[in-house]
Amino acid sequence: MTRCLAPRLRNLAGYLPGTLLLLSFLGTAASPLGLRSSHLERMSHFRFGWIVLLLLLLAFFSKRRRRLPAIASGIVLAGSVLTILPYWIPPPKPVREDTGPKFIAWNLLWENPRKNEALPWLLEQNADVLALTECTRDWRARLEKLSAVYPHRITSGRDGAEGMWVLSRHPLDAPDPAGLAANKPWISTVMHAPQGPVRILGMHPRTPRSGHRFNERNGQYVMAAAIAAASDMPVVLLGDLNCTPFSPWLSRLLRDGGFKDTGKGFGLPATWRQHGIGLPIDHILIRGPWRVLDRKVHPDRMGSDHHPVIAVLAPAGGG
Repeated sequence: MTRCLAPRLRNLAGYLPGTLLLLSFLGTAASPLGLRSSHLERMSHFRFGWIVLLLLLLAFFSKRRRRLPAIASGIVLAGSVLTILPYWIPPPKPVREDTGPKFIAWNLLWENPRKNEALPWLLEQNADVLALTECTRDWRARLEKLSAVYPHRITSGRDGAEGMWVLSRHPLDAPDPAGLAANKPWISTVMHAPQGPVRILGMHPRTPRSGHRFNERNGQYVMAAAIAAASDMPVVLLGDLNCTPFSPWLSRLLRDGGFKDTGKGFGLPATWRQHGIGLPIDHILIRGPWRVLDRKVHPDRMGSDHHPVIAVLAPAGGG
C-alpha cells in the first residue's frame, strides 16, 4: 500500500509549485477579478503573504532551472511590489511648518472590555473630527464628556456594528437622511471649519462574507464615490471600510471618487488584528486640495480589535 501511494504523492508534490504560482497570480496580478468575486477579493487582501510566497517560488524555480516559471514568478513579484511602493515613499516635506485639521477614525468594538481607556485617550488627542464606529448607546454614554470639546455631533442612533458617531469641534450641517435610514448606516455632512467647508463621510460598510453582504458593501463604495465626485468642496472619507488597499474595490473607490489614500508615504501597518491576522482595513481618504502632514496608526488598540487611525491635513496651497 505504501509503495503504491509514494509515486502518487510525488506526482502531487510535483504539481504543488505550479498551483501555488497560480494562486499567487490570482491574489495579486489578477486581483481585478475580485470586482465580481468575494472569494477572489479576499485573496487580494493578503498581498504581503503572496509576495513572500512569490519570493520562495522564484528561488525554487531558479534553483531547478525552470526558466519560464521563474520568469513568471519574477514578473508577478515585481508587479506586486511596485503597486505598493508608494506607501513607503515619503511625501515631500513642507517648506514651512503648517497646522491643519486632525482626523481620527476608530472602530471602538461594541463589546470592548477596556472601555474606560477610550475617553482619556480621545480627549488628549486634540483632534478636529472623530469618526467612531461600533459606537453603541453604552459607548455614547461613556463618552459623553467629549461634548465639552466636540459640541457638534451626529449619531446613527444604532447599536452593535451599526452604531456610528461623528464628532466635530466645528459646526456640522444636518446629515443626509438616506445615510441614517440605510440598513448599514453612513453619515454624510458638511463641516464648517476655519479653512472652509469640508464634506465629511463616515462609513462602516458590511463585512463582505457572502454575496449579499459583498454587494451591499460595494454599493456603499459606489455611493461614496458619487457623493465625492459631485462635491464642490474638499472631502474626507473615514472609517472602518472592511477593505485593504490591495482590493480592486478600494482602487475603484479611489479612482471614481477622486480620492487619495492618506496612508501613502506612511507605510501600511495593520489597523485590524484578530486570530493572528493583521490587515489595513481602516482608512482616511481625501479628495481636493489637501496635503497630508502626518498619518499614523496608534499602536494600542485599547481593547478593540482595531487600531485608531490618525491623519493631520493642511490646505495644499499652504507652503
